[in-house]
Amino acid sequence: MEKCIIAIIFLFFFSTDSLKTEQPIEVSRGEVIVIEKAEEKLFSGTILLPQKVGINEPFTIRAELKKEVEQEISVMGREKLFSFEIKDINGRQINSYTITDGGKMRVLTGEGIVSEDYKYKIKEAGIYEVKAVADFTVIKESHSVSYKIETKPKKLYVSADE
Repeated sequence: MEKCIIAIIFLFFFSTDSLKTEQPIEVSRGEVIVIEKAEEKLFSGTILLPQKVGINEPFTIRAELKKEVEQEISVMGREKLFSFEIKDINGRQINSYTITDGGKMRVLTGEGIVSEDYKYKIKEAGIYEVKAVADFTVIKESHSVSYKIETKPKKLYVSADE
């Protein structure tokens, strides 16, 4: 019974927000463990694109991955960090491409922004949803952490009268 109560207290304390900040915790063997803040805020992703284009009119989508912390970060990913998804109103992806490149190490310092452009043209009028996805690995001292950052989808209107 006593072990059950201790387990409940232990679970209660680990489910509170007070342990989600960086603070050392003493373990019974004398080791100190640091619980790190959630790393989801290390990066943010955005895309820029026109709101409206004409049928077969080339347009450019710019995707940006921004480092949100001041520390230097080493990132391993493809040569082109982003892949771009363009979907029609039915959710069917209309663009495709082959990824053939290997890994590239980047060291993000200062502002730490990686931006890439993607040129495309759409053959049919309609409303499309566009987003970019960055897949990469952050290399830390003794381990690595994989990330997948998706931008917020944006609408693109393709008109026959442009």
